[in-house]
Amino acid sequence: MEYRILGPLEARRGGTAIDIRGRRQLTVLAILLVDANRVVPTDHLVEAVWGRRPPTTSRSQIHICVSSLRRQLFAGDDLIDTRAPGYRLRVAEQELDLHVFQARVAAARTAVRDADPRRAVAELRAALSLWHGRALAGIGGDAVRALATRYDEQRLAVHEECLELELEHGPATAHDLAGELLALVAAHPRRERLLALLMTALYRAGRQAEALDQYHRARLRFVGELGIEPGSGLDALYQRILAHDPALAGPAAPPPEPVRAARTADRAPRRLPADVADFTGRRDSLTGLLTALERTGGTAVPTAVISGRGGVGKTTLAVHAAHLLAPRFPDGQLFARLCGPDGARNPHDVLGRFLRAYGLGERDIPDGTEERAETYRDLMADRRALVILDDALTESQVFPLLPGTSRCRVIVTSRRPLPGLPAAVRLRLAPFTERSALELGGRIAGHARIDADPAAAVALNETCGYLPLALRLAAARLAAHPHWTVADLVARLGAGSAWLAEMQAQTGVDQAYAGLSDDAGRLFRLLPLVEAADFPAWVGAPLLDVDLCRAEALFDELADADLLVARPGPGGTRYWVPGWILGYARRLQAPEHDQARRKSHERLLGALLHLSEMAHRRRGGHDLRQAGNGASRWELPGTQADLITADPAGWYGRERSWVLRAVRQATAAGFAEHAWGLAMCTVTFAGLPAPAGRHPGDES
Repeated sequence: MEYRILGPLEARRGGTAIDIRGRRQLTVLAILLVDANRVVPTDHLVEAVWGRRPPTTSRSQIHICVSSLRRQLFAGDDLIDTRAPGYRLRVAEQELDLHVFQARVAAARTAVRDADPRRAVAELRAALSLWHGRALAGIGGDAVRALATRYDEQRLAVHEECLELELEHGPATAHDLAGELLALVAAHPRRERLLALLMTALYRAGRQAEALDQYHRARLRFVGELGIEPGSGLDALYQRILAHDPALAGPAAPPPEPVRAARTADRAPRRLPADVADFTGRRDSLTGLLTALERTGGTAVPTAVISGRGGVGKTTLAVHAAHLLAPRFPDGQLFARLCGPDGARNPHDVLGRFLRAYGLGERDIPDGTEERAETYRDLMADRRALVILDDALTESQVFPLLPGTSRCRVIVTSRRPLPGLPAAVRLRLAPFTERSALELGGRIAGHARIDADPAAAVALNETCGYLPLALRLAAARLAAHPHWTVADLVARLGAGSAWLAEMQAQTGVDQAYAGLSDDAGRLFRLLPLVEAADFPAWVGAPLLDVDLCRAEALFDELADADLLVARPGPGGTRYWVPGWILGYARRLQAPEHDQARRKSHERLLGALLHLSEMAHRRRGGHDLRQAGNGASRWELPGTQADLITADPAGWYGRERSWVLRAVRQATAAGFAEHAWGLAMCTVTFAGLPAPAGRHPGDES
């Protein structure tokens, strides 16, 4: 059995999660797990379930709960003993994540006493990776929540301890730690130890002004909310930063170790990147990934392929799963990014890195790629190791890096599905759901700020396309600017702020745009003219002055490049562009193309007016041309226009918000006749209900 309480309570048998039914059963199991291997009095269980006013039948109901847990969990192998004055749940070593967490923390503190801070950091990071949410999340009751609060506080204290060690001794850089600390301070703004660590990390990363700004904002917060000044430790650190105290610069980097000429069996490589402290969502995907990689048997190396668009969270999921799996692979964890700024990485070079990680000297590493792969497979034959291959472009990159034994496990991430790669499990990640997007934003920027303006929070999710990376970067920006509201951030994103370049670089938008055909690139640059939440394929025809078939093909090219999202609907396929990608498209617009863009805008308004008039007439409206409207029209072929407006009320219901925006847009652009015509066409549709809002896609 395996039990997890460092997050939502979960019990697993043979790697499979057990669905535990009943709120009371969950509460009883939670209390028994917290006091695992100790007798828990029945009165304690009664108070945990009902508080201080239990029913007269409470003791018998506790007995029923325990009997139900025995049936649900143990399938005949009863691990709950009845011992006066209550019950005892027997849990073996390593079965309860809380026990593993506490053992890792104890090992870290032993390493500190042994003057081995790097090992201490590794143990603390492994301990923190066991958490997947607030302790015992979802279980109510004062007793359980008091326990959960205690464990959450322990987690935060351990996280502070880990960051302090890492800041002083590595392996992470001050720049890397600053981002992690910004998120933690945003979530816990009154913890002075975190503030001190953040100020130190920013100073060491060459960001002195930001370090001082953190102090000023903390002081304003302390004085305004609590009526007290920050502690003397923070004030002293502030003065030391002002004075450029040399002691704040941190320890000197150790000299590089010489390359060893032989394998070392005493220490396995631990090359995983740091896990994120605020891993959110992806519960089903994580469970499926862990279950597939925990299975044993067979001779093929168990491989998982995680695919999805840039920024959807493939690497985050892979690294989080790897940290959870790491204790089961004592012979090492390897990590390689297979695509960099300059394109694909050569497997020949990656194999060299892997062989050196296991202690081979340069003279022992063959020159040829095939020979390196053979040496690598020989080296891994008797090892239980975990290999993460991140951002693979092709199957040919991956094959040489696969160990030859089923004792190892491999996780591959790619923007492509890599169908030619044999896999034990394949996961295609979709953007976040609304719930997960709001949760991630709240964890980084603070739930109070996100909850203060729900409409703006949803707009932020829309603007970021529900992509976890985009949401994370935006929320971190919000956390770094306490004076901004969520609505302020949405406005800055929509306006194409210069700092969006960081988001675009990390999600690969630049590369995707560079790979477009000329016509698709021009269509992409014109999309900001379409001020609609989503839109049909025909809009591409007037924008480029091409036929509908060509417009549909170009939209397919943009969708394949992940520059927009295609969604099937009752009225046909519609397209949606996240706001931050629209901001990127606006930045690509050159002043010398203003006249051509104005012509495209006029054709688009003319096409929308033409269809609006057709729908208007089918509802009994008069002919606007006879009323003197002289706006230019861009007419789709008759059969296509008839098909689009066959259900005029349905068509207007889908395009209502766009038509109303287009009236204002046309007025502002100087197309007065178009604005008047579009406004007149809305008369026959007065009273129709507003269309339902957009729903984000399901995450997996």
